[in-house]
Amino acid sequence: MAAVVERFRAGSTEAALASFLGDYREHADARGTGVRSAPAFVRAQPLRTVLAAVAVVRLPGRRAVLPGPPLAATADARQVREVLGRRLAGIVPVGLTGTAVLDVPADAEEYLEGNSRQTLRRKLRAATKKGVSARVVRPGERETLLARARAAEQAHPDERYRSADPDLADLPDYQLWLVAERDGEPLMLAVLPHAGEWAVLRHFRTIGTGPAHSDARYLMAVVAVRELSARGVRHLADTVPATHLPNGLRHFQRMIGFRYVRVRLAR
Repeated sequence: MAAVVERFRAGSTEAALASFLGDYREHADARGTGVRSAPAFVRAQPLRTVLAAVAVVRLPGRRAVLPGPPLAATADARQVREVLGRRLAGIVPVGLTGTAVLDVPADAEEYLEGNSRQTLRRKLRAATKKGVSARVVRPGERETLLARARAAEQAHPDERYRSADPDLADLPDYQLWLVAERDGEPLMLAVLPHAGEWAVLRHFRTIGTGPAHSDARYLMAVVAVRELSARGVRHLADTVPATHLPNGLRHFQRMIGFRYVRVRLAR
């Protein structure tokens, strides 16, 4: 009996849910059928599916209270509300099924503390040694950066991240743009709409590929936390549903501190 209880406990944790989602994504990618492969995966993993459902119910909760008028009418607030308020089949709030969220500390320097941040600190040092830095984008730089970001997505060497027509038209509407660069050359662009204590990852991609670009992602995570913390943001949510996220990005997110929580958007 004790062994059964322990298996139930271990199989219904947040970490177990992340592992389940990773295995599902690998299964879906191998079949090339996306979400239509879900029934086959469930049939092959019935117990893990049940435990994953229990894990979702057991996830810690976050209540998202967004600003009212007039701030509610801003593009940032509308984007945050749209992401957090999405529903499956128009019925079930996506946030209640588990959303990847990074909790932003009031003291941004706390983000780098602890054993779980060892890899992040190492990658941060590597980026700094390569001469990579990150900063807030000035308004006059946005048009050029947007063109570079679009071209990079169209020519990305990995087809999973390549797009002939990237959906970037709304990016100029949002306030916070961050760029990582080396010797004046942009390596990565992040656009983070925010409202009240919540922000979302509208855009967080490298402009090109290479070791410096890879390390720039970790530096950008730290700078993003600092900038959001200074603006009073306490939670950064991913915009991609957990079942759709490529496993490479899932691994990166967990390494920098994203965890699954249930998000309830306050009315």
